[in-house]
Amino acid sequence: MEPDDLVGFVSDVTTIAQARCEHATDYTDIETLICRLPTAHLTFTAHDSLAPYSGPYSMALLIRACLLKEINGWDETALHDHLRAYPSLRQALGFESLPDQSTLWRAWNERFSEELRDAVQKCADAVVMAARACEVPLPNRIKTEETDEPEGGDTPERQLVAAKTDEVWQQAKPFVTDAFALDRGQNWEIHENAFWEQHAYMGMREDMYARSGPASFSLDTTRERIPTGSTHRYQIGKLSVAEIRSMLRNTTRMLIARARQNGELDGPVFAAIDVTKGFPFTGDVEDHDDDILGYKDGSDYYQWAVLKIVGMDVPLVLDAIPRERGQSKDEIVEKLLSQATEMVDIDLVMMDREFDSDPVKDTCEEYGVHYLNPTRIFDRSDEADTIAWMYRNGKRFHVTEEESDDDTPTHKQIYLPKRASSDDDENEDDSLSEVWTEMCGEWEFEDVDGEPSERMSFSRLLADIQREEDIEERKQKAQDGEVDTAETVVFETNHPYVTARDADEDQMDGKEFIHMIERLIRWYRHRWGIENGFKKQKHFMVRTTSTERDYRFFNFAFACVLYNVWRLVDLLVKIAINDENRTYTPRVDANQFLTVAKQYYGLDPPD
Repeated sequence: MEPDDLVGFVSDVTTIAQARCEHATDYTDIETLICRLPTAHLTFTAHDSLAPYSGPYSMALLIRACLLKEINGWDETALHDHLRAYPSLRQALGFESLPDQSTLWRAWNERFSEELRDAVQKCADAVVMAARACEVPLPNRIKTEETDEPEGGDTPERQLVAAKTDEVWQQAKPFVTDAFALDRGQNWEIHENAFWEQHAYMGMREDMYARSGPASFSLDTTRERIPTGSTHRYQIGKLSVAEIRSMLRNTTRMLIARARQNGELDGPVFAAIDVTKGFPFTGDVEDHDDDILGYKDGSDYYQWAVLKIVGMDVPLVLDAIPRERGQSKDEIVEKLLSQATEMVDIDLVMMDREFDSDPVKDTCEEYGVHYLNPTRIFDRSDEADTIAWMYRNGKRFHVTEEESDDDTPTHKQIYLPKRASSDDDENEDDSLSEVWTEMCGEWEFEDVDGEPSERMSFSRLLADIQREEDIEERKQKAQDGEVDTAETVVFETNHPYVTARDADEDQMDGKEFIHMIERLIRWYRHRWGIENGFKKQKHFMVRTTSTERDYRFFNFAFACVLYNVWRLVDLLVKIAINDENRTYTPRVDANQFLTVAKQYYGLDPPD
């Protein structure tokens, strides 16, 4: 057929789809059918803005991929993620390498003519209709015109979720623009919201850089004027860290107030403090020695310290600061708690071993916040001596209590082994052993921030905490005949749930004591929520080659804002559809939120 004959192209795809669905038995799914559509001989030169084109992605390949996109009702990000997750599908479609999201976006929006896009959409409808008529299975994610509506005309749940996501996002979008402001002169010509809309647009597209993002944004926005890449970066780059943090907190306050309308975040919450890294720093570090910090992989990064709600509440980022060389951990904690404790009632803050210091604990107590963290062992002879005493006396775990002054809360240290007692212990209480065995078995990790659930044993959790210890130092201690503390993890807390109990575990019922420890560790595993959140926040962050710390910090803070809005949207959607399970597992996953937000953010200027 003639490649320019789009009518013939649609007709041929329709005929082929019908014939193969009727007569072939090996098309167990719609993707196999798409992969085997004969399109390799087509060029569509008249509908290719890059013709003549000699790159790796021919029009035939892109049309096949976009056909899959249209059948599923995806955007380019979802298509890219699906091709990345299924390499065999990518190869079956004919791709030797994975095209990035921006390549797919440019192909559909810039390289394809409008007529070709219409033709691909018609082909997608024809393939779905042929598959349904011949009972070729369609994945649940594929949208069709014919929906299996329940009796009474109720909207299918997935459509209700999508509709509510659209509605709630429209309500939540002003939370971003209302809290952010630029310091510009009185003679400005581009509306300020264009900057925030453009930044959100770029952050919601994978691997889109600030220097190239405005060109793509100009194709989608209804605004007549938008900032250039250099203007965009210059104006945002003038914001100080203090101003950026204030804007982040202001949006969070609005989101908290909205969540409280539905009874969320009214009581005490659990929170976590941790440090994450930005995108790799590739510039000259000579003028940034105080800000560019090394990381475990040996590369240079800016690092950000974050305080976030974790546990069974809406997981919002409360505050963030850049980490600086020589900055003490208690200074980081003080800066984060100073404002966050005015926003929510923080009952317990959890930190990893990096934050184990007396000044950090004193800071937590100063702000009326309980703490829970694993302690450092190797530099403290008292901990090593206690562990040696435990092993000599056959103690499986131990609790010590530090005497306090009149005005200082008591705190306890809980010594836990990474292994249960040996099976041949004749003095082992059978009922106690049963509880311990259950505790050391696998726990189901609830979904946190959209991450797939996983199973984690008590022993593995403690091993993960212990992984930060210096292996060489441990080996040296063993050679010197010192006790191997690697088999024990020590937690320290001032929480009344623990400190109000008798410090001598021998005076407690064995089961009660073990369940107390189990509950404590279950609390601590909520800290993993902040690390999972970091993974998702990267999906909302604009990439840049800028070497300026404050501009990079803005990119991170704005990503936190979009992440927070997603979590609020997910909560309100759950409430709207009467979903009683309002914790952890999102009903609106990050990709779905990105799809909706990309469609609506900034397309209809509110000003």
